[in-house]
Amino acid sequence: MGEDRHRRRHRPPARPGRDPGWIGCAGIVCPAVRRTRVPTKRITVSTIRRIVIASLAAASAVALTACDSEQIGAAVVIDGDRFTVEDLQNEVARAERLEGFDVEAAGGMPAFQRTVLTRHIQHEIFVRLAEDEDLEVSEAEIDDAIDEISAQAPGGDLSTALAQAGYTEKAFRAGVADQLIAQSYSEETGADTAALTEVLADLGDELGVEVNPRYGTWGEDLSVSADTGSISEPAS
Repeated sequence: MGEDRHRRRHRPPARPGRDPGWIGCAGIVCPAVRRTRVPTKRITVSTIRRIVIASLAAASAVALTACDSEQIGAAVVIDGDRFTVEDLQNEVARAERLEGFDVEAAGGMPAFQRTVLTRHIQHEIFVRLAEDEDLEVSEAEIDDAIDEISAQAPGGDLSTALAQAGYTEKAFRAGVADQLIAQSYSEETGADTAALTEVLADLGDELGVEVNPRYGTWGEDLSVSADTGSISEPAS
């Protein structure tokens, strides 16, 4: 409206005997140019709302393409390597097949998914620590450690306890390897638990751990915790 008033104030007056539809060009009447009145279309609130919604949808699509191209379809990305949603689902399914495992007793499915992701991320960080510090853990050392742990279990059988915790054999061996790496690092450097935790947290930052917000957030306490969520469903 203000713009229309501005144009009316500065519009050259029609010359006597001339059609007011003619407009002036630098004070000279230009008979070849006529002012065309274009009917204006009223912009309603609903139209504005549709425009805003469309703009937000486009912005969201751009954001997903730009920021989450690696994360889409991935449960977590570590140093550019994807542990996919399918990988996570398969690991959870293997745990569910363990005799004696109860996902509800493990805190429910969302909580157990976070547990599986935490174990996976921690293992990848320990593997990087071993590489950086030239620490080696052999399969034989893992076997020996498992034998020692089993000897302390009732009847020398760990299977029930592992099943209840949702540990597949592969996941448990990875966890034992992590403990051996931690022990070796502490012996080499004299680091206590707090110092080791700080080193691992820094390594996690270097590796750029990015958890799909559907499952939660990776924190400096070296675990995946529940968050507000995104990418289809909130963590809970």
